[in-house]
Amino acid sequence: MPNEETMTIHETAPDGTETTIEITSTTSNDVVDGDDKTLVDEVYEAVFDADLDDDDVDADTDDADDDNGLQASDGVEQDVDDTTDDDPAERLTPTDEELSTNSVEFTMDQNMFPQTDDPVTSAMADAGYSSGADGSGVSIETANNSSTDANATEQQAHADAATDAQGSADQFVAQGDFAAAAEARETAENESSAAGDDSMLGSAGSGSLENAAWEQQNADYYRDQQAQDIAAGDYEAAKQDAQNVGAHTADADYLAGGADHTGQADKDVANLDWAVWDQKNADSAHDNADYYAAQGDLDHAQAAADQADGYEASAGEYADHADPTSAGYDFDSASAVDSGGSYDAGYDATSIDSGFDATADTGAAVSYDPGTDDV
Repeated sequence: MPNEETMTIHETAPDGTETTIEITSTTSNDVVDGDDKTLVDEVYEAVFDADLDDDDVDADTDDADDDNGLQASDGVEQDVDDTTDDDPAERLTPTDEELSTNSVEFTMDQNMFPQTDDPVTSAMADAGYSSGADGSGVSIETANNSSTDANATEQQAHADAATDAQGSADQFVAQGDFAAAAEARETAENESSAAGDDSMLGSAGSGSLENAAWEQQNADYYRDQQAQDIAAGDYEAAKQDAQNVGAHTADADYLAGGADHTGQADKDVANLDWAVWDQKNADSAHDNADYYAAQGDLDHAQAAADQADGYEASAGEYADHADPTSAGYDFDSASAVDSGGSYDAGYDATSIDSGFDATADTGAAVSYDPGTDDV
């Protein structure tokens, strides 16, 4: 059975491409072991310009006396009969495939290795290695590995997707649509994880944005209650509702890291505070009217009743300014937010329309939908 000896060389180019070169030499069993350096030793020294310190590798002085002697990979001298049949058909020569750049195999009879640009092949030729007459041979296998480039390209694609998703999340936050921002941010987090790079991510995570969206829903709930209490004339309860709207809106803004949207709630609280004040004055005037009427002082009773009507009208006007369903709503544009958006690749976040229309026709009925916006 032939003896085999193998050496593998790994090379990394400046562009990251990896090349693996495997050298295998085979000798027949009938070759007597010699003292010369092996194929691996010779190739290593030729390629890397370094001497191997091996006490077992000694020069064979008999080689100098035999011009026909060929050194096999295991250091055994092989005599080649010059009278060997030179018929080309019987000569072992390399095929085109064997000489290709990615897989080169040399098995030649009494022929030196061809000169190529490959450093290992050239080094072997310089070292004087060829196949033995007994069928022993040397083979070289090289493989270019482009997996590094493929991985880098894939990672960059994930990083680009994460950057785009984070950009959309930032736009949704600026618009106040925290539910849509949470969707975009979750995509950004998944893509950045696949890329192995989170440098493009903002400060608010998808979990915080989801909680921010939940706080917006709470604000919407209390704003709906605010409208109902105003319609019932309970301005005190409506004022408390407006304060709750402001608290939940502030929490949402904080969690999302967005701008302050509490201005609308502050205006509602202020208007309802005046409404409550005037309503109390109206109640007091009504009490006075009843008192004067009981005393038979009809003039003062009428004056007190007129005063009560004035206070009630003023209270109603202030309450109307705090009623989200009213055309007279005291709208704060800086507190307007969008809702109903969603994220997908290639989606333009700036195309979302605001859920709140501050330019509503005052002559038309305006309905309140607490699930469409958060101001």
